[in-house]
Amino acid sequence: MRHSFFAAAACAALLAMTASARADNRTTVVPVDTGGIRLSAAHPIATQVATQPGPVRIDGCYSDGRGTDGLTLVHHALRITNTGTRAVTAVRVRFAFYDAFGDVNATRTNISESKLDPGQTVDRINLAELSDAGPPAKIVCSIDAVRYQDGTLARTGPPSTGSP
Repeated sequence: MRHSFFAAAACAALLAMTASARADNRTTVVPVDTGGIRLSAAHPIATQVATQPGPVRIDGCYSDGRGTDGLTLVHHALRITNTGTRAVTAVRVRFAFYDAFGDVNATRTNISESKLDPGQTVDRINLAELSDAGPPAKIVCSIDAVRYQDGTLARTGPPSTGSP
């Protein structure tokens, strides 16, 4: 029962967070007291963009987290560019959560329904999720898949991150 309460409260906080965040100023405004669940103040999380080929490029990925009772609500703000020749209607972004030892302890994907014409850059893509392993030490962002306007899909494959 307690986990479902936290999940419901976290979802409410996610809605407030994604509506108020902006990638260009890297700040998030969320009430610290959300009516029964108390979240810590937002703290930045080191974020890296993975190098990879594909029709969409991540130009900026910024992450912060707020925690309570071992859970961390992680918010991401992205800036992406369509480097291809076809219009894109959605991108699936992969987030690799690294622990303090440099190992990946979780991988999350999130879909952004964003129209990008060839050469267009879209700012303020806001995505969020829960981390049940506490706050990540570092997050690596990459494009996992793209849906084109005609409905076809392109998967970019695993990212090349170099050393963590």
